[in-house]
Amino acid sequence: MSRRHEIIIEHPSNFEETDVARGRSLIASEIKEILAEGRKQELLDFLKEQSPHDIAAYIEDLDPDTIADIVLNLGPPIGPDAFQKLPTDLQVEVLEEMSRNDGARLLEGMDPDERADLVKALPEEEAEKILPLIEQAKRNEIARLVTYEEGTAGSVMTTEYAALPESLTITEALSELRKIAPDRDTLYNIYVVDDQRRLVGVIPLKDIFVQPSLARLKQVMRKDVISVKATDDVEEVARKARDYDLVSIPVVDEEGRLIGIVTIDDIVDVFEEEATEDMYHYGAIDEHVRYLPSNPIWLARQRVVWLILLAAVGFISGAVIDRYESIITSVFALAIFIPVINASGGNAGTQASTVIIRGLATGEISLADSLKIFWKEIVVGLSVGVVVALVGALRGYLLGHNIRLALTVGLAMIAVVTFATVLGAVLPLVFKRLKLDPAVVSGPFIASVLDVVALLIYLEIARLILKL
Repeated sequence: MSRRHEIIIEHPSNFEETDVARGRSLIASEIKEILAEGRKQELLDFLKEQSPHDIAAYIEDLDPDTIADIVLNLGPPIGPDAFQKLPTDLQVEVLEEMSRNDGARLLEGMDPDERADLVKALPEEEAEKILPLIEQAKRNEIARLVTYEEGTAGSVMTTEYAALPESLTITEALSELRKIAPDRDTLYNIYVVDDQRRLVGVIPLKDIFVQPSLARLKQVMRKDVISVKATDDVEEVARKARDYDLVSIPVVDEEGRLIGIVTIDDIVDVFEEEATEDMYHYGAIDEHVRYLPSNPIWLARQRVVWLILLAAVGFISGAVIDRYESIITSVFALAIFIPVINASGGNAGTQASTVIIRGLATGEISLADSLKIFWKEIVVGLSVGVVVALVGALRGYLLGHNIRLALTVGLAMIAVVTFATVLGAVLPLVFKRLKLDPAVVSGPFIASVLDVVALLIYLEIARLILKL
């Protein structure tokens, strides 16, 4: 790491910003201009009035060295709060621009789960040098959190929660809450534990204020508390929180002892990451990266592999057309319907796969429903195929008043749409069974595969009906 940042502020604060829209437009170039003019203190005073999320948005596109400068001068809790809103890869770069002592202080000010995520992302050598500088209790906390596998409840939980013994009275509970409140991530729900720290109940903070002073927590708590295990998948945690309208959800170990909570901000992050991941798969892109700071050549490398694979599938389509060239040249009108047949199959398959992938993601659909889905999609495919086929056959007949051409187009559309619908529904289930991401089969992948299959079906039906 480089030398410690030392900022000497000589200019008085006169930076005024009352227009929220204007504040949100403070992009990197404007901040650089302000800093170049020696108005750093004015900028810091402005940023201190903003939310951590907005601060992160304003500084994200600055150089890591400048971000480090700003975050350190904002000081706790604003600096660490804003810093942890930055993408993890950028956090690593910024941390490398600080002295290790400054980096350790910044880590100490972060939320436990965010702190553990950053330590996991650091190069091993760097982590080994900075960890000894962090206070012992938080170092132990990091060591515990980093052991949980990525994508589990344990990996996103925070240990800054409020848990009280079931034997406390309401008066005693309020007194204890006043002591621990400054160090807790959230106090919306108070979790109740027994003498072995096993989770036995929950009571919303607002309910505590309306209970009799001498009532004990075990008498007024809700015993039907919804919890998850540390090893549960984060998507399952998010679904539970959504289904039961929870703003936080407790995490327990195998013995039922309370070890942390997953808060609403982390739950929202899970849904956002899941949606982002699906969107990238839908576009046949391997990895989620920050777009603006990325090198164009690196971005090209991320996309080119899938494009080559999809192009290879396209070459197969060309080979199919070449094989049936004599049929196409004999009845040239067949060529006119190739794009329509391919589009119908690709769209039908994509529709079906989207519905099933969404159902798998939300928990509405499980592998146990596979047979039911198979038969339902056959009916759906046939129904849609017949309607589309009537339109296609009519167009085929009007084109040359050729009943055989109309029959070819109609039957091909029924077969292609039905096959595509079933394949689009079944492939995500197969991928799920193989413990692969079902979203991989969406978008360009399934459309390209169906292009080949649709051509084969269409041209083979044409060969049989037209006797070519």
